[in-house]
Amino acid sequence: MTKPSEIVTALARLRSGKKFPAAEIGVVMDRRLEASRAKRRWRTGRQPNLMAMIDVTFLLLVFFVCTTRVLDKERLLRADLSEQAGVSAHAALSLDDPPLRIEVQSNNGTMQLRVVAPFPQPQNAEQLASLLASKLYSADNPSGLFAADQPIELAPSKDAQWEEAVAVFNAISRAGYTRVSFVRPLS
Repeated sequence: MTKPSEIVTALARLRSGKKFPAAEIGVVMDRRLEASRAKRRWRTGRQPNLMAMIDVTFLLLVFFVCTTRVLDKERLLRADLSEQAGVSAHAALSLDDPPLRIEVQSNNGTMQLRVVAPFPQPQNAEQLASLLASKLYSADNPSGLFAADQPIELAPSKDAQWEEAVAVFNAISRAGYTRVSFVRPLS
């Protein structure tokens, strides 16, 4: 190994322009290269070995793929709202049935009923009761369209008699429906 004093004298000779034997020049140049490489390594820092990190990542991936349990069926979580704020709890993903609308009008003293649905239009409350009873789903009538809790909106016009509206309400109740409400007419 060359002593630091020899390096200093060799550098001084180089600066002065004197000729050196080839062996001395090679030693000095090798040391300069080593010094510059060491300085460059010190500036850039050490590079981590990425191969080990990639191996660990793939091992984790294989572990999670092998230990993941696949469910046979997709399941839904119920998210019932709290009843503290006055909100009633019902099935989380159930859709509200659109209400069946029945309009009661009075034309020259005679009652006119209009069921807003593609059904035959009844002429009086008794025909309405039999029409709605035929559309009620039950064990006796499995081809029925509506459940007993199907919402029904009863919309009497301003000129309809109160007795006519009550007669229609009673006909709906006799047919077996439980959710009947009065609403304003559209026009």
